[in-house]
Amino acid sequence: MAALTFAAIDVGSFEVEMGIYEISNRNKIRKLDQIRHVTALGKDTYNNGKISYEMVEELCDVLADFARIMKSYKVTEYRAYATSAMREARNNRIVLDQIRVRTGIQVRIISNSEQRFISYKAIASKDAEFQKNIQRGTAIVDVGFGSMQTSLFDKDALVSTQNLPLGVLRLRELIAHEKLTQQGAQN
Repeated sequence: MAALTFAAIDVGSFEVEMGIYEISNRNKIRKLDQIRHVTALGKDTYNNGKISYEMVEELCDVLADFARIMKSYKVTEYRAYATSAMREARNNRIVLDQIRVRTGIQVRIISNSEQRFISYKAIASKDAEFQKNIQRGTAIVDVGFGSMQTSLFDKDALVSTQNLPLGVLRLRELIAHEKLTQQGAQN
């Protein structure tokens, strides 16, 4: 069996990222490329509740480039996931349809639970100590651009998890909005 070339695309709150991997028949995974484009998708969602036309244009341009790059690597399979910024946008179905029509890439919005599950699997696959660490009381805190997730593990089990909408980008936008409100009140 020949090696499989796989692409993983993350449409996040602050950046769009694609990793291209070669998976051999011996389950060896080798990273071929990593491409990132900063685009503050969450800024629109967290401020206005929807993604602007301009942001959809930029997102489609970036994903069209990703599609060309996948073709150049002869990618045979891919997964494209979107997280909180897309999940919370009121116009997310229209945006996803535009992406599909204009780039050929099918993006799937994943729930917060799915997002965290994928993250924990990634940590476990890269960290030989992960299984050992979650045997005793362990907290994993993931501070993202849209939210912060705290998960508590004990005796090899997830005991509790809590998601708070306190991500870096969301807090930055909240502070900027508050400053504008205060400046307006002073004038």
